Amino acid sequence: MKHLIGILACLFMSATAQAQVVPSHEDYAAMARMSSVRISPNGERIAFISGETRVERSIIVTALDGSGSNVIDGGDDQVVVAVSWLSNDNLMVTYSDRRDDASSGERNDFFRNYVMTADGSDNWELSRYASLANRTPETEDSVLVWMAVLSDNRGSRAGGDGVSQARGLFRQSFTNDRARRREFIGDGGYSYVLNADHEPVVRYTRDGREFEVWHRRAGEGWRRVYTENLSRDAYRFGARSTARWTGDMTYIAGLDATGRYGYFVAAPDDDRSAIYRFDFEAEEIEGPIIRSDTANVGGFISDWRTNAIIGARWSEERSHVEYFDPDFAAVQDQLEEIFPDSNSTIVHYDAEFRKLIISIVGGHTSGAYYLLDRITGEVTLLAGARPRIPDASIASVEVVHYEARDGMDLFGYLTLPLGRDAADLPLVMMPHGGPQARDYYGYDEWAQLLASRGYAVFQPQFRGSDGFGRDFVQAGHNEWGQAMQDDVSDAVLHLANEGVVNSERVCIFGWSYGGYAALAGATLTPELYRCIIAGAPVSDILSMMDYSESRGRGEASLYWSDYIGDYVSEREHMIEISPAYQVANIQAPLMLVHGTDDIVVPFEQSEIMARAMDEIGMPYELVSIQDGPHQSYRMTVANKLELYTNLERFLFEHNPPD
Repeated sequence: MKHLIGILACLFMSATAQAQVVPSHEDYAAMARMSSVRISPNGERIAFISGETRVERSIIVTALDGSGSNVIDGGDDQVVVAVSWLSNDNLMVTYSDRRDDASSGERNDFFRNYVMTADGSDNWELSRYASLANRTPETEDSVLVWMAVLSDNRGSRAGGDGVSQARGLFRQSFTNDRARRREFIGDGGYSYVLNADHEPVVRYTRDGREFEVWHRRAGEGWRRVYTENLSRDAYRFGARSTARWTGDMTYIAGLDATGRYGYFVAAPDDDRSAIYRFDFEAEEIEGPIIRSDTANVGGFISDWRTNAIIGARWSEERSHVEYFDPDFAAVQDQLEEIFPDSNSTIVHYDAEFRKLIISIVGGHTSGAYYLLDRITGEVTLLAGARPRIPDASIASVEVVHYEARDGMDLFGYLTLPLGRDAADLPLVMMPHGGPQARDYYGYDEWAQLLASRGYAVFQPQFRGSDGFGRDFVQAGHNEWGQAMQDDVSDAVLHLANEGVVNSERVCIFGWSYGGYAALAGATLTPELYRCIIAGAPVSDILSMMDYSESRGRGEASLYWSDYIGDYVSEREHMIEISPAYQVANIQAPLMLVHGTDDIVVPFEQSEIMARAMDEIGMPYELVSIQDGPHQSYRMTVANKLELYTNLERFLFEHNPPD
């Protein structure tokens, strides 16, 4: 491609020009200048989100031939989450904002979808009851949406033999929210799957223990093709109960391009999930089609043009992508050959599968987008996602395996500072939040910031982390402050024994559960750490559970009682593993960092810890990030700057890198 895109040239500076500069706090805190990049169905324009601050956030639409572009103001009081093309002239933009929920009286995050013209001249909010079924390239005036509707299901077993809600498929016009017509309304109780012609041809439901799949051929009625009695794993806590249904098949994610196979994820014989498919001609399950020896496999990739499942992506130590479609597979293989150290993703493509948007992140880049023309074979760099973080400043990330004290095999991500030998380094241990979550290989803003200041950073994937199978998650149940914390401690010991880090120059920094792990490290293994930075931490499990029960009708109490333990009858144990009750053990300097608008872990948790420190006369710092949220993606640049400035100051004071 010989044309340069004028607006991109203006927005993005050259990374090579800053190659020798260590990025500032402002550089790391800046929002991505290019994200959610999508190409129009005709391949003529791209749309993306840009702007380094919330106020500057905008949707940019630009012609690939350089003939013109326009900017749509994203609004400064909400988060622009995503943008996509509904047609060659219409976009869907997803916003997130935080407000009081009138129905519950609680403060919550809400996501809203707007349909916009690509020139920004008109927009309207899509009904909150509607969900996008699919874009239809052959129609320029509408898309398909699912909506719940009332349906007379008398005579229908799944519908409960009465009038109930059913899934309605409607063709939604781009003119306004109410301009839509009915395409299909099924019986209540069923979920539906569309074929390449955007017609519901598969439906499934669970009635009690029984799971059923029905199939409809062209010109024929519905025919039941599969029945299974599922296993029910019930769990009860107090007056509440829940059930987990397991079996060989519990849902269908989508069909292949021919409509013969239906894909789904299951773990019938193993604790790690794998991909299977159902053959509608043979009426039998095949597979596993894709499985991993170490991680759950899922993350289906579908073709927006046909609804077809064409591949899957999952993460082990590194990310993996496998396509069933040979054209997509060929492109993916080429990308992984060109960018072997990075995560390479086919982000989007036009209706002819000629022009593709490619994302590269990790390895030696903070992120970049490319345009691939499959006809000419030309690959053009559109722009760096974070041009203020030049490739020359990216610290390397290694996967490090270690053994827990009970013999369990574990691993984590080690980010090493540039220009320093991997020996006798100062370390920042950085356990993730969740705790049923995980870290991923790629670009981690916090780890890269700390590495740029001279620290090694280790992110342990301790037991209880998600993505490595049901058994690995359950190995963390009832292990807060115990085996889960031992896994963090054992990582410190391993790195020190290997000579990578200096055992007397170790600090711990975490957020959310990671903040709890930091406080637990300070109170349960105080000899390991030279300083403690606890972000949005849980300090008192009992009061945290009281808060959890007060929100969302207390539904989260089932999860927490399963994960942490019976916090009602085992109060003494909860006190033993709650840092606020163990402050007398703390030996290292402590800094608490917490946003005042945190609705996940309330600011009160840091206040409780601060009061406990005051009561015994122990020094500490409490950094209150005014109006700061819990999630990093909702943080403003000002929120991040306050965090980063204090984080560096505290580390430099108590564990200087040199």
